[in-house]
Amino acid sequence: MWIKKNRGKYLPIGLDLGSSSLKMAQIGNSDNKLELMAAKSVEIPAEYHDDPTRRLGIQAKKIHHIMKSGVFKGRKVILSLPAAFTSIRQVKIPMVMSDNVDEVIQTELNGQLPYSVEDAIIRHYLVGKAYDNGEEMQVRFVVATSRSDVDACLNMANHAKLEVVGVDIEACAIVECFARLFNQDNGESRTTLFIDLGWTGTQVVLAHGQKLVFARNLPVGGLNLDRTVADALKIPIEQACRIRRKMRDDNNNSEAEDDLFRLLDVRIVEIAEEIIKCLRYHESVFTDRAIERVIFVGGQACNSRLCESIAKRLNLPAQVGDPMGGIKWAQQGQCDPELDQQKPNPAWAVAIGLSLGASLKPSK
Repeated sequence: MWIKKNRGKYLPIGLDLGSSSLKMAQIGNSDNKLELMAAKSVEIPAEYHDDPTRRLGIQAKKIHHIMKSGVFKGRKVILSLPAAFTSIRQVKIPMVMSDNVDEVIQTELNGQLPYSVEDAIIRHYLVGKAYDNGEEMQVRFVVATSRSDVDACLNMANHAKLEVVGVDIEACAIVECFARLFNQDNGESRTTLFIDLGWTGTQVVLAHGQKLVFARNLPVGGLNLDRTVADALKIPIEQACRIRRKMRDDNNNSEAEDDLFRLLDVRIVEIAEEIIKCLRYHESVFTDRAIERVIFVGGQACNSRLCESIAKRLNLPAQVGDPMGGIKWAQQGQCDPELDQQKPNPAWAVAIGLSLGASLKPSK
C-alpha cells in the first residue's frame, strides 16, 4: 500500500470501489496546477450492495465499459480497498526496538482478525504515545487486509484491462484529498474530523494536519436510514430510498422533511454516539489536540440536513467537504453529469484523493 506520486501531466485514475456506486476520477498536473480531466460514476445494482466480493465482478464490467469511452488517459489506476476488506485499529504496544515492531503487531492481531495473521497484509506506523498502568506505550495506526481480498481486487482490475500502480484505503484517500487545502489555510497542525457518510457504513477519520491518526468503520449508513423509513411507513425500501433522495434534492425544509427526520432521529443519534466514542478515544491519547473542525464527505453527505443533525449532536463547527476545491475544471474535460461546479461534491473525496496519490506510509 505504499506508492509514489506520478509527476506526469496525467496522474493515475482514482478508482473508488463503493458499495452503491463506483467512481473514477483523473487529475491533470500542468505547470503545478491541478485540473480535473475526467470523472465518471456508475450505479451498482442493489443486489450487489451487501456482497463486496460478488460486487467486484459487476464492477469490472462497468469499468471496462467506461474505459472504452476514451475519456480517461492511460490505464494506470490507484484503487481503494472496499471498507469491508479492511480492519483498521489503533494498537498500543510497549516501547520496543523498531526491528521487533512487526512481530509485536502480529501478536496483538492474532485471533482478532477474520483470517490468520499469516494470510494478512499488515501496514502500520507510529501516531502517538500513551501511558498504561504507568508504562509508556506507543500507539500505532494499523491496517490489515487478507491477501485473498487484495488479490480479488487486483484480478478485477486485470479483467477491466487496468494497470494497478497503487492500492490504498479510503481513509488515506480522504485525508490526501484535502491536504492541499490545509496548506492553503495554514492548517498543517489542525486536528480535523472527517465523517464519511456512505451507503452501507460510516467512516470516522481523524487527521493531524496531513497525517492520518485514527479511523474506524461504523456499520450504519444510508441503507440503515432507508430501512428505518421503510419500516416506519411500511413501504418497500426502494420507495423509502426515493423519498429520502427527493427530499435531499428539493432541499426545501418542508413539514414532510421534518416528519422524515423525526423518524430518522434514532439512527442519527446512534451514528453521533458512535462518533463521540471515537472522539473520546482520540482525546485519551492526544490530550492536547482538540478537534477544530468537521468535514462531511461521502454520498450521504449530499444531504446537508443530515450533516447538520449529526454536527449539532457533536457540538462542533462543520461543513460539507468539496473535494474539487482548488482544482480547475479542464476545458476539454469530461465529467459525470452529477458533478456541479457551483456546489460541493462530497461523494468524490475518495476518487479525487486516490488520483492525487493517497498513500499509506510504510511502517517505521
